[in-house]
Amino acid sequence: MDVKDTRSFPLWFGVLGPPLAWAAHLLFSDGIFELGCSPGFVHPDIYGLSLKFWQLVETGLLEAVIVVAGLLSWGALRRLRRMQDGTALGRATGMAIAGVASAFLYGFLLLFGFLPALFLHSCGSSL
Repeated sequence: MDVKDTRSFPLWFGVLGPPLAWAAHLLFSDGIFELGCSPGFVHPDIYGLSLKFWQLVETGLLEAVIVVAGLLSWGALRRLRRMQDGTALGRATGMAIAGVASAFLYGFLLLFGFLPALFLHSCGSSL
């Protein structure tokens, strides 16, 4: 990474990827159970696989996106720290730090996405 590469994909993906993955998890996870638990849906599974399986796959894939974003940010931060100091590098270093922090925070939040599939029963009544 050189000075002209401070607006690179790893920096932007590190900052924006984790919150977007978490938001996608909120939408897809609820959507899976809304589809599977709706009164008109005949089978309580999707393509022959349980809703819990799909929720675990969706959560795992989006957690992997967050981990990749964090690793890319960490790699960019390590490369930037070896360079000469400058304003553009300072901003890029700040973005890399924000990307690592974002991946850590949203990765931790998304880990809680595994809990409903492991402990709750799908399509049950709360009454």
